[in-house]
Amino acid sequence: AGMPRLVAGLAIPSTLGLIFFVSRQVEMSVYVLNIATMLGLALAIDYSLFIVSRFREELARGRTVEVAVERAVATSGKAVVFSGIAVAIGLSGLLFFRASALSSIGIAGSLVVLSSVFYGLTFLPALLGMLGPRVNALSLNRLLRRLRARAFGQTATTTHGHSRWESVARRVMARPIAVLVPTLLFLLAAGAPFLRLEQGIPDASTLPPGLESRDALVAIQKEFPIGETTPIIVLAETQGDPRAHDTAIALARYAETLRALEGIERVESAFSLRDPATGRYLAPGEVATLWAIPEAQRPPQLAPVLAALEKQYIAGSTVRFDAISPFESAKPEATDMIPLVRALDPGPGITVTVGGAAAMGHDFLAGQNERLPFAVGMTLLASAVALFLLFGSLVLPIKAVIMTLLSISASFGALVWIFQEGNLSGLLDFQPLGYTLAGNPIIMFSVLFGLSMDYEVLLLSRVQEAYRRTGDNTASVAEGLARTAGVITGAALIMVAVFAAFALAQTITIKSIGVGMAIAVAIDATIIRVLVVPATMRLLGRWNWWAPGPLKRLADRLGFDHVETEDDLPGPAVGTAPMSAG
Repeated sequence: AGMPRLVAGLAIPSTLGLIFFVSRQVEMSVYVLNIATMLGLALAIDYSLFIVSRFREELARGRTVEVAVERAVATSGKAVVFSGIAVAIGLSGLLFFRASALSSIGIAGSLVVLSSVFYGLTFLPALLGMLGPRVNALSLNRLLRRLRARAFGQTATTTHGHSRWESVARRVMARPIAVLVPTLLFLLAAGAPFLRLEQGIPDASTLPPGLESRDALVAIQKEFPIGETTPIIVLAETQGDPRAHDTAIALARYAETLRALEGIERVESAFSLRDPATGRYLAPGEVATLWAIPEAQRPPQLAPVLAALEKQYIAGSTVRFDAISPFESAKPEATDMIPLVRALDPGPGITVTVGGAAAMGHDFLAGQNERLPFAVGMTLLASAVALFLLFGSLVLPIKAVIMTLLSISASFGALVWIFQEGNLSGLLDFQPLGYTLAGNPIIMFSVLFGLSMDYEVLLLSRVQEAYRRTGDNTASVAEGLARTAGVITGAALIMVAVFAAFALAQTITIKSIGVGMAIAVAIDATIIRVLVVPATMRLLGRWNWWAPGPLKRLADRLGFDHVETEDDLPGPAVGTAPMSAG
């Protein structure tokens, strides 16, 4: 139990040190510290757990310490390398986005993977070689068996956990359709709330109550008209003096058009003026007439008013318009206004630029949606290629991608149901925003896709070992699940504990990511690995390992999909004759 924690204790500080140096050159999000710590704990412990479990398994077969280390690294170590590649591929999808809030998390996550794999393949094998059989010292299982034997008068025998998981796998494969159909329906139903996704931009409202910035924002929103402090700002650039008669008329007409948009309450500008006596807006011609009066000839009561408007809203040939909307700038209703404002025609010779908090939110979402197909597509393609090279099958990568998307969609549905719609807000201690924080879904996708492939590689590696040895698909799946289900379940419980701990964060950004990823890992390690994967592999049969002839020969030539057999590694088991090299 201590081995994986030692690796995590090395990987996390190393990653944070690397992030420090990278941050001297690249702008990094403040949340990279949280994400790096979260992933560092999860990945370092996972990878170490895989290798340590295989090492103990080889020792139990009677192998020498040296051979046990070699076989653990050659089998589980190779799975760890490809798992790290899969996680890195998922996280590298964030590099497609221009916003540093997303791309920096991709950089930090890749550094976490690098550190976790490095220490898992160097420090850990060296430590296991030094400890040897002492890695099994202070066994809690042995102590519990002795206590149980004393309490119930039983013999303290060793029980084998493989049979339980193998029986589960065989029961699932005995009725694959009966298991697969309701399971898929459940996953699709769990992911249905994601269809109601509405993304908004995080502001101070995502911070915990008690912080001055958040309390001030809440007070402003409650005690003052919404939108007063965060207007949609429009800058109109004219070709000459904006106070010239024709230009002034065009600007006043633009202000009228802007004011007429649904969702705009009023427009404040030097060209959107009211009659102080009646309160009505002046017509464009009246506005132009006012600005046509030479400064020296302006009436005393009018001169200071126009001078103040010039100082606030006119700078050379640039004119500012403040469009006041009743919507909070972070919410989707406000960001949806921006395309409507930008679509307005300001008139000949005038160019318009739209800014403000709502515009920044809209541009972030637009940039995210523009890059999203490339990020997701390249992640799926690169992961499928890596799995093909590892297993030499064209079917398994496609199946793995579909299974992963199912588990991720279910977690996305939970994300919307909990944090957007406010369910379980009392239990998780947060105030619902009414929208999902922009950026969180793609961050979760990138992390979870890699983590899901992590478990897929470990499971399928053991299934492939058994299939190469026996040629029996059903028996191989049962054996692979029996060999890995305990490790995967344990690793998943560790990940769920790590991610769920971030549910205690007071910032909704981190809280929602932690809860969403904990749900996804739990679904992936239980429903997907224990039910869906055995059922689908049973239905596919020998097609699991199919690939077209040229691709199959390519995979064989590259040699990544080679599975070590009993004769591949030197060193006999204790008390046995040397193995043949044939």
